[in-house]
Amino acid sequence: MSFSTEEFDNRCFTKKVSIEADFQRKIFTRCTFDHCDLSKSSFKNARFLECRMAACNFSLVQLDGCRLQGCIFENCKLVGVNFAKCDKMFLSLQFNKCLIDTCNFSDLELKGTPFLDCQVRHTHFTQTNLSESVFTGSDLQGSLFHNADLRKANFQGAQNYSINPLTNKLLKAKFSKPEVMSLLDHLEIVID
Repeated sequence: MSFSTEEFDNRCFTKKVSIEADFQRKIFTRCTFDHCDLSKSSFKNARFLECRMAACNFSLVQLDGCRLQGCIFENCKLVGVNFAKCDKMFLSLQFNKCLIDTCNFSDLELKGTPFLDCQVRHTHFTQTNLSESVFTGSDLQGSLFHNADLRKANFQGAQNYSINPLTNKLLKAKFSKPEVMSLLDHLEIVID
């Protein structure tokens, strides 16, 4: 199956390799991508509506104006992806067991977004609404949370996060011991 047409509905793409491909303005509705390598491809102004991506490589893709609505990423590799350039209207994502490295989610509304058992490393969440989001079991090494809304977010079982309680909203956020102690790192206090 090729990507030569403009619209795809209820299709399953398995083991497709389309590195540096042009998917501009293509529309995918209720499609499944399974073990596909779409790295360095352009998804400018494309639409993914209720799609599932399983074990795919989306590294260095271009998402300028791309609509990601009801999209589920499972066991995917997302490196260097600037989600901040997506179409912000109807943006709704789920991540499960993904590698999310050096990505940007700044200035996005991601309320209630699950990042379950993911490696979310060196990723930016600046002025991001992550209220009620779930990071259970995720490794957040080197990720930046700045002016983020983390109210009622769940970090239970998450590790290696560095969250400044003075620059982020944390009301009723959930954390686990002993990792919660890292919140004190930004207060410049001495604990003996």
